[in-house]
Amino acid sequence: MEIEFIKTSPTQNMTILVETQIQEDKQLNVAQKLIAYNSVYGEQVGFIQEPSDNRAAKALRMMAGEFCGNATLSLAAWIMEQKGLPVGQRESVLLEVSGAKGLVYCEIQKEEDCYFGKVDMPLPLSVEWEEFQLGRESFTLPVVRFDGIAHIIVNREVWGENAKYKAEQAAFIWEERMPEAYGILLWDGRTEQLEPLVCLKDTSLIWERGCGSGTSAIGAFLAVQTGKGVSLDCKQPGGIMGVEASVEDGRITSLQISGCVSIIAVGKAFIKSDE
Repeated sequence: MEIEFIKTSPTQNMTILVETQIQEDKQLNVAQKLIAYNSVYGEQVGFIQEPSDNRAAKALRMMAGEFCGNATLSLAAWIMEQKGLPVGQRESVLLEVSGAKGLVYCEIQKEEDCYFGKVDMPLPLSVEWEEFQLGRESFTLPVVRFDGIAHIIVNREVWGENAKYKAEQAAFIWEERMPEAYGILLWDGRTEQLEPLVCLKDTSLIWERGCGSGTSAIGAFLAVQTGKGVSLDCKQPGGIMGVEASVEDGRITSLQISGCVSIIAVGKAFIKSDE
């Protein structure tokens, strides 16, 4: 099977966009093969489709039907690349994206070596503290739940030097309480550093170098916790992602992330069909 793809790097959250039209019931299988080490290799896959709403330039469906801010920015950047957007100019685009109830607004500016983009994120369904058990230890942790993905936020100091190992343990132990896609976010509020572990049940467990939904979860949590708007830069292994969140009466009213997208490769992948 020949698969036409674009590979992008939104804050090094390596993303594969598939242009070949694949039936939805086969997309996850195709995605699993594409992200494999012996294939195109990446962290996530989105499938470009024609939108049902003619106001949208394109539609994007993620491999598990979740919403992904980085993949949305990647598609917007690719649209501008094809359009030939000049350096220094900025344009907006509307997209249909899985996991988002309405059209998603993106703003893209062409830089010398990348595209700088801002995208409106879906608002969280809830931001609540929940009880978790890991071995003999109990933890009360904030959980930010979106439609299709949830993020558990852990103060990195709580787990100390073993934080990454404990996060990987927790990912398996706590998965029954989580949707198909979920994350465990190691967060240091003093340095504003974020290390996101993102899980897709039965598919992948990845320490992402830049996580859009994780960044928005941090912004939403801090806004609810402080009761006021938040604007900050999350320092992640792959670079910096910005987040802005507004809150009113304890509920998030707007949420936006920003970051840089580089287009890494365009080509064809060859994978074995299961048919």
